[in-house]
Amino acid sequence: MKLENSTLKTIRVAALPLAISLLLATFTVDAAGTTPSATNAKLKIVNYADSKANKKRIPTHKQIVKEGVDAFKATQSALKALDNNNPKEALAALEVVSGNLHLLIARDPALDMIPIDTRVQIIEGLTDLKMIKQLEDELDDLIDDGHYQAARPIVDSLVDEMRITTTYLPLATYPAAIDKVAPLIDAGKINEAKEELMIVLDTFISEQEITPLAILRAEESLTEAFQLEHKGDLSNPETKNKIEKRVKQAEQYIKVAQTLGYGTKNDYEPLHRGIHSLNTAISRSDVTDEWAEIKKSISAFKNKIVHPRGK
Repeated sequence: MKLENSTLKTIRVAALPLAISLLLATFTVDAAGTTPSATNAKLKIVNYADSKANKKRIPTHKQIVKEGVDAFKATQSALKALDNNNPKEALAALEVVSGNLHLLIARDPALDMIPIDTRVQIIEGLTDLKMIKQLEDELDDLIDDGHYQAARPIVDSLVDEMRITTTYLPLATYPAAIDKVAPLIDAGKINEAKEELMIVLDTFISEQEITPLAILRAEESLTEAFQLEHKGDLSNPETKNKIEKRVKQAEQYIKVAQTLGYGTKNDYEPLHRGIHSLNTAISRSDVTDEWAEIKKSISAFKNKIVHPRGK
């Protein structure tokens, strides 16, 4: 049974709002209680903020926009004020919302969505190919026998990824929706105003990006190998051995990502070719364009897997 394109169960955990934050605890799940050889497989949600080495794995391309965040908070405050039968306070909060939104529109009229919340989950799974393939065989047997519930924990354990969920305020529709609320409050239609605000708060859009951790680990190993090659001398057996070791490690990580089903076989062909070319170049102590080529292949892979619709 191939694991490619398998559907993974979402693991919901707490995250700190309005920042790229990480769960400040470790959560471990046994892969399966019914299959003895699977009991060593575990999932861990870990705090990567404690490690400088791992901070670089977290991208910062989604910047929280303060005006959008403040508009969202003020909308919540307006709803709370209406719940407390305080229409004046609600109108004051809505003025803040309107002012911030119009400021954003004036700054960039073409802007249609504003990121107001980013949450990061890093879920560490298996990195041992032998164990992964053993679980795959056990999964095959359980599914063939119709033991779907017993198979579920094994499927859950075959996860090794970083999930970044970004929530957007829909700037194209939000201001007009907010402008409808104030007249209702002025007319004393408090319940209708509350309903409109609740509808507005339901219009936020969430987008999730999933990046295989094994690919990020491979990228880190190749970066280390590149630095060694540029600082050292390939004619030195010790230097060459260190470089080859890191490239081999990167190759193993790529195989882990592929075995876990992130992407298709075709997606990995450029990566395998790049690793092969790099190994050949290192063996003859003449590395020229191979570093740039493998870096380009990994970048293209991540763009396709993380942004399948070209976002």
